[in-house]
Amino acid sequence: MYARAALMLAMLSLTTPAWAHAQSYAIQGIERYFRLEWEAGQGRRGAVISGYVHNTYGHTADRVRLVVEAVDGAGQVTDATHAQVSGTIPPGARGYFEVPAPRGAASYRVRLLSFDPVGRGV
Repeated sequence: MYARAALMLAMLSLTTPAWAHAQSYAIQGIERYFRLEWEAGQGRRGAVISGYVHNTYGHTADRVRLVVEAVDGAGQVTDATHAQVSGTIPPGARGYFEVPAPRGAASYRVRLLSFDPVGRGV
């Protein structure tokens, strides 16, 4: 009985994925599918980064995720805020986003991280 339990535990540990740290979830080359248009401004609750993600991809995009990075005078990222564009973005259309700006930045950088294509069979 104990041998069977030990064997099951060993098999489970071999099939369980290991945790990986510091993974990048950004899709390489995502910028060829979208165009970003953004600006820093003041919202009701403080500084915000707002703009549009234009879909130049041939399919509808859902769950478009982006990151706003605070960059210091030396060009180093000091803080970051992640966001998701609301709703889907059909081909040739755009989706709006507004993100609280990370604090203490000399400038900002906005990058797209990932998206889920809609209507593509697997």
